[in-house]
Amino acid sequence: MSSDLHTIRVRDMLILCNNLTETPYTILLSPQSTQVHNMSDQTTGGSRRTSPLDDDDLLGEILLRVPPQPSSLPRVSLVRKRWRRIVSDPWFLRRFCAHHLKAPLLGFFEHRHLKDFVFNPILESPDHIPPQRFSLGRALASMGLGNQLLLHGCRHGRVILTDMLSSSSCSTVFVCDPVTGCHERLVVPEEFTSLGDYMNATAVLCAASQHGYVHGACRSSPFKVILVYMARKDGRPLVCIYSSETGMWENIIRHGDHQCTIVEISSTLIAHSLYWKILYGHDEEHDEDFVPKPGVLKFNLERQSLVVLKGPPIGHFGCSKIIKTVDEGVGLATLSDGTMQLQVWHSNVNCHDIATWVLFKTVDLYNIFGLWKHVSRRGGILGYDEDGGILFIYVDSSLFLLDLDSMQFKRHYYSIERCGLRICHPFRSFYRPGTATAGVGYDGDDILHDS
Repeated sequence: MSSDLHTIRVRDMLILCNNLTETPYTILLSPQSTQVHNMSDQTTGGSRRTSPLDDDDLLGEILLRVPPQPSSLPRVSLVRKRWRRIVSDPWFLRRFCAHHLKAPLLGFFEHRHLKDFVFNPILESPDHIPPQRFSLGRALASMGLGNQLLLHGCRHGRVILTDMLSSSSCSTVFVCDPVTGCHERLVVPEEFTSLGDYMNATAVLCAASQHGYVHGACRSSPFKVILVYMARKDGRPLVCIYSSETGMWENIIRHGDHQCTIVEISSTLIAHSLYWKILYGHDEEHDEDFVPKPGVLKFNLERQSLVVLKGPPIGHFGCSKIIKTVDEGVGLATLSDGTMQLQVWHSNVNCHDIATWVLFKTVDLYNIFGLWKHVSRRGGILGYDEDGGILFIYVDSSLFLLDLDSMQFKRHYYSIERCGLRICHPFRSFYRPGTATAGVGYDGDDILHDS
């Protein structure tokens, strides 16, 4: 009988680990299962029956394998106090993040108006996160910002924004952690602000780079900010790096061969390099008939070098996203409005940083999304999740999340026309209720519910 009971408990635990979201805690919290657990603690002949799961190390190894969704660990902690003690231990939480390799995609941020930064959750109940929990409003208001703000992107659990002196030059960079509400305000170096009006883009990333490190729970880890600008006077790109470890801006890197214009301020991180979409040309090309060429600005974080790569031969460069291809390669996904043809381009970059592009595949989104072809539709690419290889694509008033590898998709019913959505900044992070958010504390027993 004792062996059978232990088998039941291990089996239930494995079911829980394999598919927690589809196997609620009714098994573990029902009166019948409670009776089974209690029976294993009974004594027979003066000796206490023991279970393999009475071993904290074994139980911890099993609990490491529950899905990384926001509701998983809070629900586990409700089973028993001992379970709660294990999953609340900082050492366990670090191993939990490392085991899952990457943080879950919780949703995306959008920039609606000057100071209106909204989080849009994409997970279903019980993992649905109410938008107000990741509100940036309180943190930004407490810093007394100006009227002009730009959201540049999200990476490794942090969000980066800039305050604008004018329509195109920034004076301050803001780095926020939406989960904890913590934020830092960085003053842009005088070398930048003293040169007058310029176009800029910024990116944030975790500074931890040791082998096996998993991003998404980087709240105590140092970070770096990369600031790129092109002065309107000559258009040559210049990069400066901020390190939270030293608290200083350093290592100004220049590129003197091309005049560039940033097409999109959000970046894509591939391997050890950041990439931005640009238009570029040489000085001698700037005559009345000059047409800027589409390209990619590459900043290598290890070599700390700037390179301009020519872009693919396409006519709709604006409606595209830099993507990660196989073997950490650089690609471009572009969508032709009206035809709904998604093209995926792959690049080959030689040792001299000269890029050649190959059309890898063309996908008919009418067929993928199951749309009626006899209706003219508007579409575009609004965002890209570099960790999951997911494109955010809008078609008319709906938003689709498309996995580029499997071509599986999720339809996120969202009224694009109503809110004027222009760009999605995907946000990944390990999150569990009970974490203070934007200055508001939540009880450790807090379980997510629909908002």
